[in-house]
Amino acid sequence: RESMLLALLLTLLVATATSIATAVTCSKAKHAAIAGIGTNRRILYGPGSIPLEFQGRRTHSLPPITTVSREVKAGSLFEGFGGLFSKSSFPSNSRVTTLIKLAKQSDRGRNSQRNEEMKLLVDELRSSMKPIGKEKLEKLVNGSWVEMWTTEEAVLSLANKGFLGSTFDYAGGSINMYEDKFTNIVAFQNGNSIEADGMIKVDEENNRVSFRFNIAKIKFGGFTIPLPFSAAGYIDNVYADEKYRIGIDSRGDYRVYRRPNVPAN
Repeated sequence: RESMLLALLLTLLVATATSIATAVTCSKAKHAAIAGIGTNRRILYGPGSIPLEFQGRRTHSLPPITTVSREVKAGSLFEGFGGLFSKSSFPSNSRVTTLIKLAKQSDRGRNSQRNEEMKLLVDELRSSMKPIGKEKLEKLVNGSWVEMWTTEEAVLSLANKGFLGSTFDYAGGSINMYEDKFTNIVAFQNGNSIEADGMIKVDEENNRVSFRFNIAKIKFGGFTIPLPFSAAGYIDNVYADEKYRIGIDSRGDYRVYRRPNVPAN
């Protein structure tokens, strides 16, 4: 499976990343300089590390949840979006309400007690969904997302075990539907991350977004280690609105996402 291949490739370079990190010490000032690179444009993309800019401050990945929360309180996170977020074209129902509630209780998928019930609810949403059209799908899916619940083993392994001593922070990403780009990210609390960039294509008949990865990256100790990586798949968006998105991917993994400004619990 693509996700496990990615995990294997990343594991093979852990030793390299560790050697680099121990050989060179990065000061806090250098980290701050790296985080400050950018222009005065205000751009927000939407799954992982496509550059996000907040009032001229560019970050190299989806900011930690605490940072996002501060930006939201300042009223700047979604500035410049205009009328991007429209009301959902998917019919809301009790299945969606129940899924969101269970996702909030799942500890981002690490508590799997209700997984079978949740998967059944997603399957029911999929069987009843209707195409909403490319334009509406682009508007609803575009932007940043944080994973609330998943059945993907590779992500759950990193969530449970961390990475090179770093505690798991969040999984998610950025989707730029208008430039056909996306980035997935698994972020850790000390600024390290595992990321994968790629291209996307909309199949409006199935509310499907197809993707192809073209590079993976380890960000460790202030350094970025690129990894050639090629894999493809898709995610069927069975529900999306201005706050939440629910989908099933080509590997059969289930996912519930929230916008970064939506409370996790």
